[in-house]
Amino acid sequence: MKIIHERHDGYTELNFLNRDGRTVADTRSARGQARISAELHMNDEDTPVYFLITMGGGLTEGEHYVTKINARDNTHALVTTQAPTYVFKCNSGQITYNDFTIHVGKNTILEYLPDDVIPYGNSRYSQTSEVTVDKGGSLLFADGITAGWAPNGADFQYVFSHMMTHIYYDGSLVYNDNLILEPRNYDLTGLGFYDKQRNYSSLVIVDERVTDAFVEDLQEQAKDIDNAIVGVSHLEGPAAIIRVLGDSLHSNKRILLNFANYIRHQFYGLFDINLRKDVSFRQ
Repeated sequence: MKIIHERHDGYTELNFLNRDGRTVADTRSARGQARISAELHMNDEDTPVYFLITMGGGLTEGEHYVTKINARDNTHALVTTQAPTYVFKCNSGQITYNDFTIHVGKNTILEYLPDDVIPYGNSRYSQTSEVTVDKGGSLLFADGITAGWAPNGADFQYVFSHMMTHIYYDGSLVYNDNLILEPRNYDLTGLGFYDKQRNYSSLVIVDERVTDAFVEDLQEQAKDIDNAIVGVSHLEGPAAIIRVLGDSLHSNKRILLNFANYIRHQFYGLFDINLRKDVSFRQ
């Protein structure tokens, strides 16, 4: 059951519109423990880039964060995070909530490429993502969760993580993911879960140019990757998903970024992006 909170410990809202042929953020609001970077540009392209920032370095027990992104018609924006989403321990048994609402308009491109979730030992985490893409819109949507972190260095020491994602295209559901991970009840290292890997990452592509031939092309590329388990599936409607199981968060993100860059070339006629993230931590 969805719990309705009366307050938000962190609230972020980004609204993009087309102004004289350029994408601008006409609403850029952050309250509580949430912040938004200044507008950045990469590769000398016009696409505005924003980093979502959590003050304090992570999400604390019982907190509730809400993020709303609305990319209106004829816009193109890239939104990422400054760092992974760290979910700190929940020793009192309270759940930490993180909810996202995203809309992509007609003739619009939204590249939503956050870092993965890193749950700490004894944490309890719930995340929901409700995404709507209008007909003619294009979306790159990344997500993922690692084996986590604990003082003793052991993997999968959190209590549970529940990550639910619904993505709609032109009013029809194209992706319905309900990921429930309970390390204390199941061996997540085994077959059907992480298959002896430590990190799970995914990239959903929603675009009318996603065809059977395009998905087969991605599947052929996935065969050449030997440092991770990579799967590519055609979803209902004009959508596909790339799933990666690997031993390193950074390796996973490089794999997905390579796919994202390929799509940027093929669909948008744009260059590679390098989000220049910190690689000092091991996950």
